[in-house]
Amino acid sequence: MSSLPHALEIDPESSLQFTITRDPATDGSDGSSRCTMTLRHPGHTKGYLAFKVKTTQPRRYLVRPNQGIVAPNSSETVSILLVDKDRQVLYSTYERLGQSALDHSKDKFLVQSCAVSDDFSAKFQNEPRMGGEGGQYKKELVEELTAMWNKASSDSNLPVYNKKLHVRHVVDTGANAAAVKGGGGTNNGAASSSLPASFQEGVDKRNNAD
Repeated sequence: MSSLPHALEIDPESSLQFTITRDPATDGSDGSSRCTMTLRHPGHTKGYLAFKVKTTQPRRYLVRPNQGIVAPNSSETVSILLVDKDRQVLYSTYERLGQSALDHSKDKFLVQSCAVSDDFSAKFQNEPRMGGEGGQYKKELVEELTAMWNKASSDSNLPVYNKKLHVRHVVDTGANAAAVKGGGGTNNGAASSSLPASFQEGVDKRNNAD
C-alpha cells in the first residue's frame, strides 16, 4: 500500500479475474464476464485525486468509468466488461488446450492517479452523472479530464502514480459462474510522470454512443 499523497489505493492490488463459462446467458447470469475494482482516496491529502484506467487490449474490455475524480476518504467503483466475442474465443481456446493455455495472459491494466487543483475538482462536485453513481460525466467534463491527462503526459513536474494489474481468465465449468475480483499480491506501483505507451484508454468511449 502506497503512502504517496497522490496515489489511490486499488482493490484488487495485483490482478483482475474474469470468470468465463460456455454460455453465460443460460446460467442465470446477465450473459457477461466482468469484474470490478475499487479506487479509494486514502485521505493523505485534502485535495481530490484524478484517475484514468488504460489497458493493453482496449477492444477486448469495456471500462466504465475509465476516468474521473475521487474525493478524500471516498471511493469509485470501476466496472470492466470482457466483450462477448473475446469471451467466446477464450472459451474455445480452453476447449482445445485446457486452462493452462489461459494462465499466461499478457493482458494488463494500468491505473493512473494524480492530484488536481481545487478549481478543477470544483467543476465535478455535485455534478449529476449519466446512469447515476459510477456513470459517465457529461461531455464537457469528460473533455476537461481528457485535456488534463494530456497535459499530465507532457508535464514532468506533475507526479503521476502508475499501478499495473495483470489479467486472469478462469473457466468455471460449473452451472453458475460469477465474475469476481482478482486479488492478492503486493502493491508495487511507483510514482512517475511518464505514461506507458503500450497502454491505451479503456473503451468507455464506445459506451458514450449508447
